[in-house]
Amino acid sequence: MKPARIGCQCLIITLWQPVSYSPYFRFYGDDMRINIALALTSAVFMMTWVTSFVSIIFSSMSIITPGFIASDLLFIIIIELLGIISLSGSVLFLLEARKTLSRWYLAIPLCISLSIFVIANFLVYSNGKSFLGDPVSAVETLWIIILVLLSPCSALFFISSNGHDGSTNVYVAVSSAASIFSMYFLILALRDISKWSSIEAVLLPLAFYWVICISAIGVCFLSKAVMYREDDNTQES
Repeated sequence: MKPARIGCQCLIITLWQPVSYSPYFRFYGDDMRINIALALTSAVFMMTWVTSFVSIIFSSMSIITPGFIASDLLFIIIIELLGIISLSGSVLFLLEARKTLSRWYLAIPLCISLSIFVIANFLVYSNGKSFLGDPVSAVETLWIIILVLLSPCSALFFISSNGHDGSTNVYVAVSSAASIFSMYFLILALRDISKWSSIEAVLLPLAFYWVICISAIGVCFLSKAVMYREDDNTQES
């Protein structure tokens, strides 16, 4: 019995070693939490499409009134939930990235921005006025600033997990391009708010940033969640 048992153990070890060192095994093992964290972090960046999808679903439900679907309340609630999901993902990423990434601290700004975004979004709901309607309140101005800062913070986030692979370089390039446009939009928005307490003149740039730039960053997060491997992001000595 003993020789047979020893033979079985040797066979198991022989078969287990190549599997344990396989990147696919690590993807479904230790790296799974980081993959989940990246996917969760993408939530708030997909708010345009999620809001549209939920509105379509609610429109087909007779128990939901059209007034509620068109109201700011539904929009703010969805963004708040997505913000909380993204914040949870960024916190989970920080907890796991500290173990493997030498530049994990570059992900902290996004975590802080998401925290402020969630708080500001709640305060906007408590403001008791039409969302971004004239005059734009101080809380709404803060909301716009944090929304804009999500792009450069995302660029730092991607750099923190950069393993010098081509894919991450693309993510950094996309978020950096979005950051440049977001800074341009922020300057215009703050100028109009300071003069007329309105952002009506910059609604088109806001829509472009909201629909295109933010969504592109969200796609980058989802792609990174699928393609992330620990061996591509090893900690520097």
